[in-house]
Amino acid sequence: MSIRTLYILLIALILLGCSSREEFSPPDNPFDPGNPDYVGPEAEIISGPTEGEIVDSTSVTLVWQGNESATGYRYRFDGMDWSEWDETISQTFDYLDEGNHYFEIQARSINGDLQANSTGLGFGVDAVAGASVVIYPYLQNGSPGDTLIYAIMAEEVSDLFAVECQIGFNSDYLELIEVADGEILDEWGGEILSIQDATNSTVSTSLVAVEGSSISFTGTTSIITLYFRIKPLAASEAGIEAIEITDITYLNPILVDIVVNSSRIGVLNVD
Repeated sequence: MSIRTLYILLIALILLGCSSREEFSPPDNPFDPGNPDYVGPEAEIISGPTEGEIVDSTSVTLVWQGNESATGYRYRFDGMDWSEWDETISQTFDYLDEGNHYFEIQARSINGDLQANSTGLGFGVDAVAGASVVIYPYLQNGSPGDTLIYAIMAEEVSDLFAVECQIGFNSDYLELIEVADGEILDEWGGEILSIQDATNSTVSTSLVAVEGSSISFTGTTSIITLYFRIKPLAASEAGIEAIEITDITYLNPILVDIVVNSSRIGVLNVD
């Protein structure tokens, strides 16, 4: 075979190879937003409270799932910062306070495309029944040196005329800075008899509506507000029983005891 014939065959093979590559185009990428069949990442909540539901527990678990484009998720709760991205599809929230809460979940695809609008869910917590006393917030997070504010709350009381309570706090972690009046004084109006005493581990208070525009109070309000500093040498620990109500008395205008159904502690996580 001549050199000329070999050259012609070589040229033909090259042309055939180019033609073959042109006939077979690569498959469409299902995760490419430019693909007309592309579906963006979406997450939906499949388990937990329903929209607007009132639950009677201080612990709630939410479960979600994503569509075919979703490969990672992040969430935020009650307006806090977004969590880190991961493949987790459930989260439990403990120590929930009374009132309304809001949860958001957002999905992300493998190419980094984000869910355009996060999926949201609003629900309420009503875990306290009848006249009670609770510490708000139920859970706080902080670091040594941080200032924390706790309110001692009279929950769902009726015809409340006088309050006497004693609060104990964990002096290994907390230093009391200030004791301030609660909103109940404004609710009562007029003249109020208020007596307060504090030690390095307790606070006691007595309040009586001596003369007011509405002598007694019905509803939910704060009794006193406490300001603490996390001690500089406090060790990192979670689930510390930081504050508790050691004694509580509610009286109506004829000085009859109002039965206190429950009380709730304050929990602290130190970073």
